[in-house]
Amino acid sequence: MPAFLTTSAFLEADYLPGDREEIRLPCCTVVVHNSAVSMRGIETRHLEKLGWTPDALSFEAAGEHYRYRVAAPALGGALTAMFPIR
Repeated sequence: MPAFLTTSAFLEADYLPGDREEIRLPCCTVVVHNSAVSMRGIETRHLEKLGWTPDALSFEAAGEHYRYRVAAPALGGALTAMFPIR
């Protein structure tokens, strides 16, 4: 399970052409598990206030861009969110 140091992650949801939601949230670390992506150091209150469900999570680490298709997150306290990989 690789861990990546990053300063933020980008969450997005695409509904129809031209209809999308997106937000960039600060975080400390993104960890990719076999079936989920977890964000650590994220203020989960921002996720709780979203009126939509992200379907993709992307971030940059060490000059590389990573993007994962995800489902609704499970919040693990005030600073951790776990997104199941689709």
